Amino acid sequence: MPEITLESRMDLLSECVNIGLGRAAEALNRMCATHVALSAPEIRILSRPSLTEATMGRCPSICEGVFLPFTGVMSGMTALAFAHGDANSLVSGLTEAMGMPEASDQMREDTLREVGNVVLVGVLGAMGTMLGLHVDYQPLSTAKNLGPLLAVADALCSVTLYVRANFTLARYMATGDILVVLAQNGFDALTKALDAKILENLA
Repeated sequence: MPEITLESRMDLLSECVNIGLGRAAEALNRMCATHVALSAPEIRILSRPSLTEATMGRCPSICEGVFLPFTGVMSGMTALAFAHGDANSLVSGLTEAMGMPEASDQMREDTLREVGNVVLVGVLGAMGTMLGLHVDYQPLSTAKNLGPLLAVADALCSVTLYVRANFTLARYMATGDILVVLAQNGFDALTKALDAKILENLA
């Protein structure tokens, strides 16, 4: 049996994430009738201490966060977090494209929730489809910090998938952080599914 390297796993995981972001971008394009491009220049696997460090250095303590818990073969929580300025840029670009130059507070929150839902379901859905890992989504929530995600990470023996995501619109650019906190057994299932897919591709 050929040796499966960490690099080959990360390559396949990156492919899954980028397919999910591509689907999310298509959905956002349809939603607001403007071109939205999504890319993931950085994807990493983080341990719990590394998650704390990453959230301090990359995700502001006060941020715009959308949270989506999930259960199934993989269980945990995923989040899309924006610094306040990035959230403003993203909402402005999307609402202007829909003919609403001045977004109310409610419209702003609804827009971020919808973006979060589309992106997070897109990424997890692509992983599930490509790797055969079905998950059930729980109700979406929002917060002004990453407390809900860190609480899940504390409650589980967890591993985190970290994705730096760039949103590019006609006149705006925003950067967000996608974090997927997985229980250890869910991460083990993900690793097993990655290995099986890699061996299938080599056959």
